[in-house]
Amino acid sequence: MVGYYLVKLFSKIMCLLPLWLRKLFAKFVGSVAVMVVPEWRMQMAQTNIEECLGVAPARARQIADDSLHRFGRMVVEVLRFPLLNKDNIGQNVTVEGLEYLEAAYAQGKGVIMATGHYGNWELLGATVALHGYPMLSITRKQNNGYMDKAINEFRQMVGQQVTYNRGGHGLLAISRMLKEKKLLGVLYDQDTNDDGVEIDLFGKRSIIPLVPAALSRIYGSNILTIFLHNNDDWTCTAKIYPPLYTPKTKNKQEDFYQVTRQLVTILEQEIIAHPEMWFWVHDRWKDGRQRFGKKK
Repeated sequence: MVGYYLVKLFSKIMCLLPLWLRKLFAKFVGSVAVMVVPEWRMQMAQTNIEECLGVAPARARQIADDSLHRFGRMVVEVLRFPLLNKDNIGQNVTVEGLEYLEAAYAQGKGVIMATGHYGNWELLGATVALHGYPMLSITRKQNNGYMDKAINEFRQMVGQQVTYNRGGHGLLAISRMLKEKKLLGVLYDQDTNDDGVEIDLFGKRSIIPLVPAALSRIYGSNILTIFLHNNDDWTCTAKIYPPLYTPKTKNKQEDFYQVTRQLVTILEQEIIAHPEMWFWVHDRWKDGRQRFGKKK
């Protein structure tokens, strides 16, 4: 309960502070994140970066640190959601490839927006919604109910609807949104323990969620891959890729594989270009504890 009201208080403060003070606060939050994240996770992140990107240990550790420091900026940007609206979102986020979204939406079959835990994925959802597209975001329920409530309120104030990735209610919401020809936001870069397809991610055996490819096949919706980049001047750029689509051939599993493989290729390209934008401290390959022998 206290945490909920603290978040609301800090949101009011962030909405009033000038940019230079917001930068200081973001740096402080990022530094705290680096200190409180268990060392085994930092070792895991560094090793995964070395293995995935082929960089030296010192560079890998710097990328891991930068990834967490960037989290401070993300917090500040989300706390300022009360200030965002359809008239000023363009001043904060430039969208490249908006024509792909306009064309896909005009087809009237719904659109699947596929992204990862990259840049500020919360601001990405807000950007799409504030451009006038009705959007449902699939999210994981937070362990702390009050924090879950606070985060969802920020999402809803910028026009997003929210459903959880577990339970029948979420499945019904997903089905309804696509049947009503609206947008669905999906994070596809983590192993969610659901059904997936085995595809190498940076040469490492990975289970990639089938959700985008499967929903595209069922509803005939286009998949638009989209990623948000942080700019040095504290604006952002959202990049929308050309549409993907899952055909209906006799080999359903191969259809799923081919489309998901394309999604993974785009994810790899984005991470290679800006590795600090990805959330490396997440145990993506589910082997961090075993490899480094640490407990939380």
